[in-house]
Amino acid sequence: MPLSNNFFEDTKYCPCCREYVLYLKSPKANYCVDCGARVRLFSAADKRAFNHQLELEKRRRINAHNKRVS
Repeated sequence: MPLSNNFFEDTKYCPCCREYVLYLKSPKANYCVDCGARVRLFSAADKRAFNHQLELEKRRRINAHNKRVS
């Protein structure tokens, strides 16, 4: 999942092209510049990995908070 701070290099995932692509912004949706399909922020695999990392971080913080200091 490529990340960029540059507006002109920003990409989102196109399910039709099956890759991260440049996109056109609209008030209601974003569209692939190559095929015109609606794009998403993540691919399904990247979304699962992102959510998994969030869950691991959440557990780590909870466990660190629950430790008693002697």
